[in-house]
Amino acid sequence: MDHTALNRIWSFVIGWLSADLFLFFSKILKRTRSNATLHAINYLLMTERLIKFLGKDLKNGERIHFYDFIENYISDNVRDWEKAPDTDLLAASFAKEMESLPQPEFSFLLLTTGYLPEFYKHDSSQETLYSKLVEVLVCEWAKRIGFTDSSIQKQKSSKEDVTISLGNIVIVCDAKTFRLGRSQAAPNVKDTIKKADYDKWKEYYRAKEYKEKILFSPIGGLITFPLLHKWKKGSDVILYCTDKSDPILILLYEYMAFMLVGGISHESIIDVLTHYSDLFPAKTKDQHKYFTTVVNRMFGERNEGFEDFMKLCLEIVTELVTHKIELINNHISQSTQKIKEEISGISNIEELRKRLIKAETKLMSNQLSKQLVNIEKFRVAKSKRIKKKEDGLDLFDEEENDDQD
Repeated sequence: MDHTALNRIWSFVIGWLSADLFLFFSKILKRTRSNATLHAINYLLMTERLIKFLGKDLKNGERIHFYDFIENYISDNVRDWEKAPDTDLLAASFAKEMESLPQPEFSFLLLTTGYLPEFYKHDSSQETLYSKLVEVLVCEWAKRIGFTDSSIQKQKSSKEDVTISLGNIVIVCDAKTFRLGRSQAAPNVKDTIKKADYDKWKEYYRAKEYKEKILFSPIGGLITFPLLHKWKKGSDVILYCTDKSDPILILLYEYMAFMLVGGISHESIIDVLTHYSDLFPAKTKDQHKYFTTVVNRMFGERNEGFEDFMKLCLEIVTELVTHKIELINNHISQSTQKIKEEISGISNIEELRKRLIKAETKLMSNQLSKQLVNIEKFRVAKSKRIKKKEDGLDLFDEEENDDQD
């Protein structure tokens, strides 16, 4: 039976079964381990949740479009990398596009962000521009939830990425992006937070207040962070972010998207940062405790809906990872075919030809192959571990402390 027929059957089933009974029935059918059946079930569950939270069903092609959205924007707007691109001009143009993006599409883009393309060289102009456009996304998110005076910084070397503000209230924000294929399951402390930087950033506004007689109230810091790079259980990052005297809040991009789809305003962010001493009377490395405390404070009345939204997010990021793996594999295959065609005219012995193909393929795709291994080792394994907990879903915890040097 093809997928179309199966989808029609399940559409009929979901029409007369209650939601709870459908979920129960689908769990039983998953035990049959039929790939076509599982595909139909997962497709319908994702469709149901997309409609529930975004108000519309984003088809496969639309989802793929947003998985590559920022990367494609860059390739469409920068043709010559021999000279440095005008980052500020491109960021301003991208900001206008984000302003006009409807809420459902913007929310979907936001929850899939934070993952640098594997094809960019480390510390390249492409990487720098991509990170800047993620900062634009964060700034637009801040404006949409009510921090209407927010802006991205142009003075990169000594300022925060995004100044989140409303009137005299200021939150200094560092927007994080990492490669799916990075060599660590989760980023180490120095790649995530430098507390001295946050102190310096906030001090700037205190000095500005003194010099210009303009009232500023820097109430804390914010780190925006991708789901698939969070820690398994504990980290010194969490220790630094539970310092009640110097509040720095970590928000996953998925949490930020939930604020948009749930109509949760900027006041919840202000509430958490201004009640940090109550929420975290003592420092802790415990990630579970940290995120549970933050989520309960911000989304307490919507906790059931939040958990269901996070299930949707897990389905989406799993699909995103699969898509990125396919891109890498296709790139490697195309590179191999190109090499074969280029040396096909060589009249040397076959063994030399084979060795040349192998050597050239390794030269062109070695780094991507390493990153592909890291994606499968760290990101695919993590999404599978989380999805196994679907019945009693723990959205914050896994097994162990994984700070790495």
